[in-house]
Amino acid sequence: LAERHVEIPEQVVQIGDSVMVKIIDIDLERRRISLSLKQANITEAATGNDFDPTLYGMTSSYDADGNYIYPDGFDPETGEWQEGFDEARSVWEKQYAEAHERWEAHKKQIVDAEKANLEAGDTSNYSSVGETTAAPVEGSLASDEALQALREKLTGGE
Repeated sequence: LAERHVEIPEQVVQIGDSVMVKIIDIDLERRRISLSLKQANITEAATGNDFDPTLYGMTSSYDADGNYIYPDGFDPETGEWQEGFDEARSVWEKQYAEAHERWEAHKKQIVDAEKANLEAGDTSNYSSVGETTAAPVEGSLASDEALQALREKLTGGE
């Protein structure tokens, strides 16, 4: 959830908050999805000034040669919309604006997380005094064998 040790999730995020996360695992057998707020914040996409709408939910299409297929009614040579494609333009502009809004929210999320980490103090200390390590629970990924099995599952056995 964060760069620092978190006792309870509510220290970082509240119920009902909209946050950008990275999907790190999908377990079909247990019907679980593992998400990471911390890993979503470690990205070049939101830290620079170059906005890529495809990273924030806007679909894109490419031809067999890998060239971008522009929306119907858009002239890439002039950079303008053609007459009679007002509805397509409206839909595209709405999708673009929504993706841009998500990008701005993600940038704010990263700034807020960095600020919270600074306010929390030393971000490199993940242990607490008197902490004990419990025995691995069945179904956890505590063993090397379980980690290897998960790795093989995610990479297709490569």
